[in-house]
Amino acid sequence: MYFGFRDITTAYGKKCVLDHLTLEIFQGEFLTVIGQNGCGKSSLMKTVSRAVAPRTGEVVLHNRPMSAYSRREVARKVAYLAQTHTSPPDMDVRTLVSCGRYPYRRFGHGLNAEDAEIVDETLAVTGLHSLQDRAISSLSGGERQKAWIAMAVCRRPEILLLDEPTTHLDIRTQIEILDLLRRLNRDRGMTVVLVLHDLNLAARYSDRLAAIRDKKLYAIGTPLDVLTEENLQAVFGIRAEIRKDPLSGRPYCIPLAPG
Repeated sequence: MYFGFRDITTAYGKKCVLDHLTLEIFQGEFLTVIGQNGCGKSSLMKTVSRAVAPRTGEVVLHNRPMSAYSRREVARKVAYLAQTHTSPPDMDVRTLVSCGRYPYRRFGHGLNAEDAEIVDETLAVTGLHSLQDRAISSLSGGERQKAWIAMAVCRRPEILLLDEPTTHLDIRTQIEILDLLRRLNRDRGMTVVLVLHDLNLAARYSDRLAAIRDKKLYAIGTPLDVLTEENLQAVFGIRAEIRKDPLSGRPYCIPLAPG
């Protein structure tokens, strides 16, 4: 397995959240995890950062348990951006983005010339170069999210994981961020795994969708395979009509009513 989750069980106290879930992620793909609130999507992502320790199973990277790697080795290969994040209010954008280079720094040393060049390139790719001297606290919600994504991208990871990166953002900014992630995926071969609630955006951008239900992986496949009336009824408890976008050929759903 290139990357993924093997037989993962997680629990908070006596409450089981994921029950022996296995999910294989292919190198270079764009995969979105979907499911109801509380189904375990975020808990699954947190096992990568070791914020949640699985009771059974393991996260796999290059056919080895992730626990076999040092934290520095993992940080160079995998970047994870959680739902919420904080920084000192007076920190500027460039400083935040440069924090992404920490897995490569020698103890007691600052940025070298190569690090500075990568920071510059990352600011340009993410459209933040003109904002690099601005305090994070002065940015709009979308600009702030791009800055955090830029910090993750600045690591030059193989795999980028994001938990609900478009929440609370207007539709234009959501599309800008998803376009950015798809460019990183297509142009750099970066494997992108994210959690989204907007099923139509998930279908538009993803190579595959993975749906979680009842603590297990319920369905996985292309958007056409997974975004069906039957699956939406089973996973979300809603009736919906599925149509095909004449421009992209991707499915989109029109929710009708619960149950």
